[in-house]
Amino acid sequence: MNIRSGASQEGTTVGACAYPVGLFLACFAFSYLDRQIMSILVEPLKATLHISDIQIGILQGFSFTLCYATAGVIISRMVDSANRVRLIAVCVAIWACSTMLCATAGSYTELLIWRGGTAIAEAALSPAVLSLFADMFIASRLTRATGIFMLGPYIGSGLALTGGGMLLGWLTREMGHMPGLAALHPWQWVFLIVGLPGILLSILVFFTVSEPARRNHQASQTSVEKGTPAFRDVLNELLVKNRFCLPFYFAYTCLIMLFYSLTAWFPTVMMRHFTLTAGYVGQITGPVYMCAGVVGVLLAGKLVRAALPANLLRDSLKVSACACGLLIIFSVLASCMPFSAAIIFYAITLFCASITMALAPIPLQIAIPNRMRGRAISLLVFMTNLLGGGIGPFLVGYLSQKFHGIDNALGLGLAIVSVSAATAATLFYTLAMKRSATAVSHD
Repeated sequence: MNIRSGASQEGTTVGACAYPVGLFLACFAFSYLDRQIMSILVEPLKATLHISDIQIGILQGFSFTLCYATAGVIISRMVDSANRVRLIAVCVAIWACSTMLCATAGSYTELLIWRGGTAIAEAALSPAVLSLFADMFIASRLTRATGIFMLGPYIGSGLALTGGGMLLGWLTREMGHMPGLAALHPWQWVFLIVGLPGILLSILVFFTVSEPARRNHQASQTSVEKGTPAFRDVLNELLVKNRFCLPFYFAYTCLIMLFYSLTAWFPTVMMRHFTLTAGYVGQITGPVYMCAGVVGVLLAGKLVRAALPANLLRDSLKVSACACGLLIIFSVLASCMPFSAAIIFYAITLFCASITMALAPIPLQIAIPNRMRGRAISLLVFMTNLLGGGIGPFLVGYLSQKFHGIDNALGLGLAIVSVSAATAATLFYTLAMKRSATAVSHD
C-alpha cells in the first residue's frame, strides 16, 4: 500500500506526511551510520591494513567527499527532472551494498573503492529529500519537516559511535569463544552488520512512498511547474539574483570542515591521548553526540519558526552566524582539555554546529525555484564535501604527523583546523545575512 506523499499545498502538514518524513529520517540516519562508522574503526584498520594517519584522513576526507561531491552534481539534474522517490530507493540499496563490501577489503586500495561506492550513492539523498519536502509542505511547515530530517546525522553518527564501539568490543571479546566469527576481523563484521538495514529501507521507500507534484513556494502559483531550466540559469539565480548564496555556500563549507574534522578525529583523540578503548570512548561520545545534536536541531527550528515568511531567510542566516561565533571558542577547548571537560565542550560544539546544520537547507528551499533546487542543493553539497569534508579531516591527519612527538599532537591539529574553520564560517555567514535583503524570494 502506497502512502500518498503529494498532499495539497494548503492541507499538507507534518502529521499528514509523518510516515515519509520518518522514513527519510531513518535513511539519513543510516547514511551517517555507514559514513561515520569509520571513526570508531581507525585503530583496527590501521593495524590490519598497515595504513597511516594521512591515509586515514584521505579515506575519511578526500576519497569519500570527492566521490560524494562529484556524484551529487551529476545526480542533481535527475533530482530536478526524474522521479525522486525511486532515485532515493535505488541509491539507498547501492550504498548499503557498498558498505557491506567494505568487509571484503584486503588492502587500502580496495577499501577506498568500496567507500567511494558508498559516497556516490549517498550523494542523492539530501538533494532529493529536501526537494521533495519543498513540494510537500508550505513554508510554515517546511522548517519543521526539514528540522526532523536534519536529526539524521546526529542519530546516525551517535549510533555509529555508541553501537559501533559496543559491537566492535563485543566481537573482539567473543572471537575466542565463537569460532565462526574468526573467519573475519571484528571491523569486517561491523561493516557487514551496519550495511544490512539499508536494504530494508530501500525496499520500504520504493514500495510505500509516492512522488508528490512539483510546485513553487509562491502563494499565487498553485500549478505544477514544468520544464527544467538550463544550468546557466541556475548559476544566474545563485550568483546574480540571490547574491547571498555565494558567501552562504562558503560559510557552510567552513562549518562542514569543522564538523567533519570533529566527527572523524575526536574519538581517536580521546583514545590516544587518554589511552582508552574504542568501546569506552564510543559509549561516552555516542550518547553525547546524539543528544547534543538532537537538542540543537530542535532548538534551531524554534528559533526561526516564529519568523514572518519575509524574515525567514535573514533570521536563519543570523542564527547561524551567532552559532558559528560560539564555535570559535568551544571547538578549540574540546580538543585540548582534560577528558571530562573535553566531553562537555565536545557536546557544546556539537550543539552549536547542529543549529547551523539544521538551518542550512532553508535558504535554498525558500529562495530558489522548484526545478533549480536539486542542483542548487547539490552545488552546496559539492562545495561542502569537496572542500570542507575533504580538506578538514586530511589537514588534521597531516598536522598530527607534522606535530609528531608533541603531547596530544592529534588534538592540537584538530584545534587548529576547528578554530580556523569556525572563524571563517562566522565571517561568511555575517556577509550572507547582510546580502539577504536583496534576495529574490520564491516563498
